Amino acid sequence: MLFLGLELIGGLCGPLAAEDLAPIQFVESYAGSHPAEFNDLLGQAKVSVPTALAYITGQWGLPNTLHYPLIVRVIDSPSKIPGRPIAAYVRSVRYGDELRQELVVDLQHHLLYPGEKLDDILYHEMAHVVLQDAVTSPAAAGIPQWFNEGLAQSVTTEGHDRTLQDFNRYGHTDAQAVLCDLNGNIDEFYHGEYNFGCYTQFYLAVQRFIQRGGKDALAKVIAGLRSGVPLPDLISHATPLDWPSFQRDVEKYTRDVFAGAVPIP
Repeated sequence: MLFLGLELIGGLCGPLAAEDLAPIQFVESYAGSHPAEFNDLLGQAKVSVPTALAYITGQWGLPNTLHYPLIVRVIDSPSKIPGRPIAAYVRSVRYGDELRQELVVDLQHHLLYPGEKLDDILYHEMAHVVLQDAVTSPAAAGIPQWFNEGLAQSVTTEGHDRTLQDFNRYGHTDAQAVLCDLNGNIDEFYHGEYNFGCYTQFYLAVQRFIQRGGKDALAKVIAGLRSGVPLPDLISHATPLDWPSFQRDVEKYTRDVFAGAVPIP
């Protein structure tokens, strides 16, 4: 999950000296009552975060590096994001032409749900980090939610597994329960808090884009977003379809998946 805004990130909102901007910084200090669990989560993050960076950039055809600093922090307090507990999330803040990102892992959440796979969660969040880092520039176009979350689900089996769960629930129907408008705001009350009800559609939309444009199209789209070209225009360059046709194609593809006519990607 990604949160954007002009806000304070751990006291690091403001210009920093170049020597302070190591690509990935892990916050080591801890004064809470669960030091063993803290060290375990931090140790996992130290392995998974750089591994995820290398894997994701390789999959997307990008250099194995971050252009802007990333802080990784394990917190020992409930998430301040309203509505539900969150295992981990990314906060991205623009400061002029600079970007600051923080990947937050919630220790309290993992104490409640120790069986969750932290590696998969960190890969998802690192996909948000890599994408935001790669497109940030003074002229950058916005990253639509469907593309951001669809890509993040595609770096592990998360999207496939979520689609399979929904297929077992809604399969051989018209897929109406998972269809979402890719253009904009999603009805939170209809599709669920934080739009998790639309994540299946977002994943299938990204998979359809890759099928139509090829995997190399991801790097071209990311470069285009960085240059300020809106994603609908980039879709029409990377696939044989203009934006309205692509949306219709995604809807048909989603219906075909839930009808069992094509396999779950």
